[in-house]
Amino acid sequence: MDSILKYLDTIEDILEDSKPVPFSGKIAVDREKIYEVIDEIRLNMPSEIRQSQKIIAEHDKIVADANAKASTLIKEAEDKVSKLIDEHEIYKQALEEGNEIIEESKKNARDMRINAMDYADEILVKTEEVVRESLDRISKQNQSVEDFFNQTVDIIYDNRMELRGVKNKNS
Repeated sequence: MDSILKYLDTIEDILEDSKPVPFSGKIAVDREKIYEVIDEIRLNMPSEIRQSQKIIAEHDKIVADANAKASTLIKEAEDKVSKLIDEHEIYKQALEEGNEIIEESKKNARDMRINAMDYADEILVKTEEVVRESLDRISKQNQSVEDFFNQTVDIIYDNRMELRGVKNKNS
């Protein structure tokens, strides 16, 4: 750092020893001397300054890379969020459709049960009518058969009594 101050002093000395340009307030500077001092400064520049320049350059590169990666991550996150939202909407829609199908199935099952019960009731009513009619016919036929057998028994009894010579009470 001391060497830089020394070079700055040298530049000041060159400027003070320079001749003034008439009527302008400017001075004529020996260009070669100034370039020599500048070259000396560059050659003797402390390594810390060079390192700091490298660090700044590296820092700028790291920041640029970080910004690029951050932009990429943000874009990926936004895409993922968008995809998740779409998937969530699809899930919700599928769930709603599934619930509608279940409700429709339950309703259809209830309707089918009611229709089956109504059909079974109709069949049972018809069966009951057929059985009652059959029972009535059988009862009438049984009565006819019973009447026939009763008449037959009466006739046989009357014939037996007549054979014995007893007079029938019914005749």
